[in-house]
Parts: sequence; C-alpha cells; structure tokens
Amino acid sequence: MSGIYRFTVIHPVPDFERWRTAAEDPRVSRPGLVRRSVFRSLDDPNEVMVEIEFDSAEAAKSFLPSIDLREFLDRAGVEVYPPVFIGEEVSDLRYER
Repeated sequence: MSGIYRFTVIHPVPDFERWRTAAEDPRVSRPGLVRRSVFRSLDDPNEVMVEIEFDSAEAAKSFLPSIDLREFLDRAGVEVYPPVFIGEEVSDLRYER
C-alpha cells in the first residue's frame, strides 16, 4: 500500500476570482500529482486552503522547488508569502465513516 503525501497551504486572497484564474493555469500540473483540492473558508470567502496530493514523497518534496511560488502569488494578487506544509499521512490514525 502506498502512502499519501500532501502539500498544504492556507492563505488570504484579496480577490478570489483573480486567484482562481491564476490557479487554473495548466503549468501547475506536475509529475506525481494525483489530486488538487481547493477549499474556501466558511468565515472568510477570501481565505483559501489548497491541498495537493502526490503519489510519492519525492514528488511532494520536489513540487515547491519546481514552481515559482512567488510568481504565482504575485499573479494571484497574494501579498503575504504563506507557510507551506508538506507531509505524509499517518495512516493508522485515519478515520473514515
């Protein structure tokens, strides 16, 4: 059984539609990328959480250096460089209904 490796970032977006246009750029796709999910905060529709799932630890770790995150954030209108989390699922703590 293979693990789940995830890149997660949460940040404010001054203009969600501008951010969305930048996020739809096909250059975001990378080898090993399995799934991308975007969530908008229920409390603040201009805050987003992006989760990108990879099929290997190597693909997850190589994602950030392979994109120009600063350039993407500039195009998206994001003024604050957000913290980024890259991790592996602890599968024995997973709960599914």
